[in-house]
Formats: sequence, C-alpha cells, structure tokens
Amino acid sequence: MHAIGVDVGSRVLHAVAIDEGLAVLDARAFGSSDLGGLVAWASGAAMAAIDAPDGPSAGAHASDEDIAPKFRAGRCGEVALGRQRGYWVSWVTPAEPPPESWMDVGIRAHAALRAAGVGTIEVFPHAGFRELAGGARLPRKTTAAGVGDRAALLRASGLREAELAAWSHDALDAALAALVALDAKQGRAQRVGCPADAGCGRDGSAIWLPADRT
Repeated sequence: MHAIGVDVGSRVLHAVAIDEGLAVLDARAFGSSDLGGLVAWASGAAMAAIDAPDGPSAGAHASDEDIAPKFRAGRCGEVALGRQRGYWVSWVTPAEPPPESWMDVGIRAHAALRAAGVGTIEVFPHAGFRELAGGARLPRKTTAAGVGDRAALLRASGLREAELAAWSHDALDAALAALVALDAKQGRAQRVGCPADAGCGRDGSAIWLPADRT
C-alpha cells in the first residue's frame, strides 16, 4: 500500500508517494495538462490527498453573516477549518473556477484519480503543518527558515527522506499531503467539515488534517 500527495499549481503538479513505513518512494513533477501522466503514476495508490478543492462552491454559506464576506462564497470545508481550527484559507472556491486556473486543475485531478479507482481527499498544507507544529505559527514557506521548519516537522512525524531540507516548498506541501493521505487510509486523519446541525445547507466538503501526534 502507498499513499500520495499532490500540490496543485496552474502549470505544475508536484507529487510525492510514501509507503506505510513513511519512506518516500518517489517524488515527481507533472505539467498541469498531464493528468494522464499523474493518473498512470498514481496507479495502485491506496489514497491521494490533493492541495486543491474537489468541486466548485454550492454557496452553502452565502447568507452566513457570522463570517467575513470574503468567505461566504466558499464551501463548508473552508469555513469549518477557520471556525473550528482557526486556519482560514487565503482563498475560497467560487461557483465557477476559471478554466485552467489551479482550482480548475485541482478539481479535474480529483475527478481523474477517482475515475481510475484512487480515492481522494482535500488538504490545506499550511493548516497541516500548523497542526504538526502544535498550532504554532511558522515562517513563510517561501523563506529558507520556512522550508527548514517544514522539513523538520515532516521528519519529526516519521517521514523518511534524507534530503527534505533541499526540497522546494511545493514538494514539501506534496509530502505533507501524502502524510495526511496515509493517515486517512489508516483511519487516523482529522476530517474538518460543517456538523450536521450547522444550518448551512451542508455541501459535504471537508479539509483533512494530519493525525494528532501529541
């Protein structure tokens, strides 16, 4: 069994595969138009976690005056992550993601992998790393300190790869996603979505966090 994580950009998909022992099996980059290549590479994976929405917004929180206007267009997973954990996303998914945008690419990546028999979940690596850090704030991921701290958090969580500190922040986000995918397959990941009594017309979306390692 192996699990994969995918960090989605409008041009490049960074992907990492790990085994049950948390050893990195492979790390690759695919063009965003090469979903077929990603699917072929992911063949046989037990679970995939993708840093992108798995569908457009249905407007479940459009009339929710308890949140900032920016977030009312978003999905339940995005709103719940902020309300329940304090990790507010820097984006919300619109009803119609622009064609070829990173969100559109991500939605299609979810669909392509699922069609190939690989289950997918959605992750937000910034929140995942904060969880590994016990909620502490981290340096920006684009800085040397941010890369170093994220690599250290992955190693402390058991991920086995000697050169993590030399990876790009996109590859580290994919590695975090792979860790969450494995946790989910093992029934240990934390699912964050609106509860049944939320009164928001739940859309069923959720964002997943790593297992509690404290």
